[in-house]
Amino acid sequence: MVSEKMGFGNVMSTSKTMKIIDTEKKISVLIVEDDLLIRKIHKVMMTKFGTEVQLASNGKEAVDLFLSGASFDLILTDLEMPIMDGIEATKQLRSMGVTSMIVGVTSRNQDSEIQAFMKSGLNACYVKPLNAEKVTAVLNELKNI
Repeated sequence: MVSEKMGFGNVMSTSKTMKIIDTEKKISVLIVEDDLLIRKIHKVMMTKFGTEVQLASNGKEAVDLFLSGASFDLILTDLEMPIMDGIEATKQLRSMGVTSMIVGVTSRNQDSEIQAFMKSGLNACYVKPLNAEKVTAVLNELKNI
């Protein structure tokens, strides 16, 4: 069994924590998720944190967005998707020189699967579902980069 998150230290869920992430520049987020419901949930959550959100339904769409000149501060990507999974998309993005923070979000919780996902070039990986604590940790870490 793996811990609920990998890549960041402890986080606290308080209104003060949420205020820490306030920033003058809106953070741009690409959510790469094939499940429509999860995509909508993640979009609503990220929007509540004041980010600008764009959606992609698989890794190929994410790679194509970057190839067309788009850029994002943060990429939240699922592991298992049709056409191109999160591992392959992350590898391709990193090989293209993308330096955005890439965070894996997966329903898989086995160490070996999460480690393989991390090795593809992720900055962190969380087991679904995302919640306010996880989003706060990611956005605070992004702000400190």
